Amino acid sequence: MSESSSPHAQLHAAILDLFYDTVSRYPPRHAPGREPAGDPPHRLGDYLVYQGYLSARELDSAIQDAQGANGAKPVPLGFALVRRYNVPAPVLAITLLMQTLDRLEQTPNLPPQFLGEQLLREASISPEQLAVVLEEQASNYGHGGWSRIGDLIANHGWLDAEALTQAVQSMRQG
Repeated sequence: MSESSSPHAQLHAAILDLFYDTVSRYPPRHAPGREPAGDPPHRLGDYLVYQGYLSARELDSAIQDAQGANGAKPVPLGFALVRRYNVPAPVLAITLLMQTLDRLEQTPNLPPQFLGEQLLREASISPEQLAVVLEEQASNYGHGGWSRIGDLIANHGWLDAEALTQAVQSMRQG
């Protein structure tokens, strides 16, 4: 099997295709920021500043908002970015996929941190499917609801509860 047709190369190409498609549909509002320091994977906000979807000042404010500044309830950073900082949900989703790709490429021997990452490693779902459910999760949260990724995947009929349970068990066994 050639390197270009390996499952990893196919995953890499699919995520990059999604990235370029998303950037063309949702152009950044700012000039690209500084390249994140150190080796990838980087923090979510660093990717978004580098890509031009956030300014460094907006990222600092978003982090404070997400942590519950001024007595507000803490929220996941990605949701604060979509809700308060106009980062489109598809951009958030593809940035999370890019972060996952970097984690897979830079630290392939570390166990996955998230169910979506595990399912991509197993080729149980496609990057396109994971992007869809990440967008849905961000949208649902923005409307006051919370949906787990596994529930969203099952609702689409892409995997059943047994397959999702097996993926979670595989993650825990590392």
